[in-house]
Amino acid sequence: MNFKNKKIGVLMGGESSEREISLKTGKAVFEALQARGYKVEAIDLRHPLEENVRKIKVDVIFNALHGVFGEDGQVQKILEEMKIPYTGSGVESSALCMAKVKTKNIVHSHGILTPRGEVWVVSKQKRENFLNKLKVTVPLVVKPEAQGSTVGVSIVKEKEKLSEALEEAAKHDSSVMVEQFIEGRELTCTVLDGEAYPLVEIRPKSGFYDYESKYTKGKTEYLCPAHLPPQVTKTVQENTKKAFKVLKCRGVARADYILDKNNKAYFLEINTLPGMTETSLVPKAAKAQGVSFESVVEKILETASLDSYVTK
Repeated sequence: MNFKNKKIGVLMGGESSEREISLKTGKAVFEALQARGYKVEAIDLRHPLEENVRKIKVDVIFNALHGVFGEDGQVQKILEEMKIPYTGSGVESSALCMAKVKTKNIVHSHGILTPRGEVWVVSKQKRENFLNKLKVTVPLVVKPEAQGSTVGVSIVKEKEKLSEALEEAAKHDSSVMVEQFIEGRELTCTVLDGEAYPLVEIRPKSGFYDYESKYTKGKTEYLCPAHLPPQVTKTVQENTKKAFKVLKCRGVARADYILDKNNKAYFLEINTLPGMTETSLVPKAAKAQGVSFESVVEKILETASLDSYVTK
């Protein structure tokens, strides 16, 4: 949809652990849309979140929020009620994709490989009881179920350190995911409006793609297009498009994978509001596709819509 003559609000900030990254994404998006001649307003969202969203007076929202409230369906529900079109996935898809275990179960049921994993619901089960019943064995990845930017994530190679990793992850979320660690190459695939972009291979110099590696220039090497056998690239792109469809994503989404030594790609998660900073992955994939940063931002804006979600 063409929003050239509409007032665009770039919604950023929020109060999640990813606030600072959201502000960087929002600033980059704001400047790109302004350069393209749009009437743009930067909206730094602060507490009380819902009350301040309801005060917004724009025609369309470019959602640059990350994390809780921004990409878990909460702000989407409010915007649906206000009848303000917005970028990114709708209410149900946003909530689903933040729940990593449910997401993995759905894509697995559609024939996409994913590491085995279990979830610890902190309020329902003591840590010791969860550990005693845990079926997956070290090495493991431990992460908050509904957080992004690698916040609270640990790679556990010794059983004795698992309890500590669970405790750290539980500081950031009420549900913690424990999944099989797959040794291999880190890949990511962007889908924008149903089209798969070239894959990016991520090579963190520290060996772990943590918060610092993601957002500090020079800490990570990115190869795009990734140097892979054509069939591997095709499989990952087709699986990402399939995941995008079955999870009912909208606009842009980015799926992350681990490619093992046998060239089997394991789906890890899908991000319905990927970052758009200078080190972000979607702009890198778009560039390899011949699409400039300003153009990819405009393409995302053009996908803004409503899901006709109605509160009962």
